[in-house]
Amino acid sequence: MGMPPVRPLAERRVATHFLDAGAVSMADAIPFAPGTPSRQRAFERLKGADVLRTDGQGRWWLDEERWSSRRFDRRTRVVMAMLAVAAAGAFAALR
Repeated sequence: MGMPPVRPLAERRVATHFLDAGAVSMADAIPFAPGTPSRQRAFERLKGADVLRTDGQGRWWLDEERWSSRRFDRRTRVVMAMLAVAAAGAFAALR
């Protein structure tokens, strides 16, 4: 059995925190204190990708458009990887 995708899960938990709090605009920004090291790393990744933005006063909000784009890009990479593995398997089976 494979390992679960830890990074995407941690990022989703952080994003869900902001979505559940309604922090999706600068006016609705909230403070964030990650409870675990994995959530701290996810928070840093999302900040670096401009998915999480600051109001300049230590509060943060989620840019929903960038979050959706990030999730779509990740899904696209997974599908492409699965297609490559399937093609390699088909090639090996037909040899």
